[in-house]
Amino acid sequence: MMMSDTKNIVLVLAAIIFLLVFTSQVILLYAAYFKLDQIEDHFNASHLVSINRNTAGNGPFGRMNRLRLIGALTGSFYQHQMLDSYAFMEAEILPERLKKWAETPKKLMRIAVVSAGLLLLWSGFVSLRATISNPMSDLKLLYTAILIGFLALVFIVSVLRVYISFFKLEELESHLNDSYFIGRNRWVMGDGLYGRHYRLTHLSTMLREDDAFLLRSDPHCIDEIKHFPLHLRRWVVIPNLMFAYSVVGLCAYWLCGKYAGLLA
Repeated sequence: MMMSDTKNIVLVLAAIIFLLVFTSQVILLYAAYFKLDQIEDHFNASHLVSINRNTAGNGPFGRMNRLRLIGALTGSFYQHQMLDSYAFMEAEILPERLKKWAETPKKLMRIAVVSAGLLLLWSGFVSLRATISNPMSDLKLLYTAILIGFLALVFIVSVLRVYISFFKLEELESHLNDSYFIGRNRWVMGDGLYGRHYRLTHLSTMLREDDAFLLRSDPHCIDEIKHFPLHLRRWVVIPNLMFAYSVVGLCAYWLCGKYAGLLA
């Protein structure tokens, strides 16, 4: 009965996540056809928006991709988009009545992705508990012990990143006062948990970029990055890499266990 209840809960939560994804795409499609032209009219200096308009086209998927790009310019963005800082500057002054059409689908999708991740994590714990509650062979015992080690590592690194985000981030960012993107992220992404997590992740990316990329995207911060204190650099780069590798390792290891029948 308990396993049946668990499956029902998983199905309900999966349906809610699907509904969030569906709603975000409906809003995105509506805005792409009825608001996109008004939004793009505010981007006059941006090459990124104009190039994307020409390459993506006017079909439904093309218009949706064009709006997704502007949604990235108003929130979290990809690394290659940093090469057109004018696009971000124009996005900052985009009227709120138009900006919400680019931001809302992305926020709903973010909630759906986070919810899906939490659901997978919870399902993993349920599966792990079912595995532990049954008699195990030596191979299963070894696999389970390593899996628990992976889970503990992900948890520890996640807590460490939250600590850095709330108690070290201002000190870290204070060494990059000339960076447009560091200042922009502080203002746009805010002080919430997600915003601080994104600001820390972006800071780690900046510290690992070479001079050629920075010269094209954020040239004023090159000297500051060269002189960034080594002990603070370690606070940024090492936990970020540990988090990325541990999450990827955990997912790969969990899938291998499912495929090999080592998990219930």
